[in-house]
Amino acid sequence: MRRGFFYAPTTRIYHFLSLTLWAKPFEMAACKKMGFYISLCVMLSSCEFKCSVGNDSQKDKAKTSATQVITKEGTILTNNISLRTHNIKVKKATLMFPDNSPVPDDNNIDLNEKIWLYLFIEDGWKIKDERVLLGASESMYTDDGQTVLDEKDLFSNHDSTGLTPENSKIIKISSLIKTESPGIKYYKVMFRVWDKNGDAEIAGHYTFSINH
Repeated sequence: MRRGFFYAPTTRIYHFLSLTLWAKPFEMAACKKMGFYISLCVMLSSCEFKCSVGNDSQKDKAKTSATQVITKEGTILTNNISLRTHNIKVKKATLMFPDNSPVPDDNNIDLNEKIWLYLFIEDGWKIKDERVLLGASESMYTDDGQTVLDEKDLFSNHDSTGLTPENSKIIKISSLIKTESPGIKYYKVMFRVWDKNGDAEIAGHYTFSINH
């Protein structure tokens, strides 16, 4: 389980460099470094990212939205989530707010409002020595292809301990946009959860937008 946060960019500062065209070569280099540093500070404060696991005692807390629910190969999908699986059965994939209320079908949320991707697992993870060993990654892009975040393996620091089979039944991955550059229409989130003891895998994506 990953308890920390991951911060990543939604904006870049280009106009800073335009103010330094008069500088000497070595001054230009220094200004570019300072411009990058300022840009990086802004970017690192704009997005929050978290992953955790649950258990079957939570399964009734997440209420499915009443509209735009589809079932694909036995999996309930809401919020226009696209999902593919290999050697694992997923009961439901949905988006929820922290109070377990459903995200609206259009995935349009407020700035600084956290959403959680819930993956309810029925069966498929390989149990070894009474533990399940998972990897989870997520990346986010703006509508024009700008990378907001790219986290390779959220569970890497738990490779030595793994998860209990019960806790591996619910995977939760959150996203939170704190600040936003003008002109961004939507964000595309791509996620993947895989079994490090076997070949089971879940991958998919969804989009969301910020109310303006």
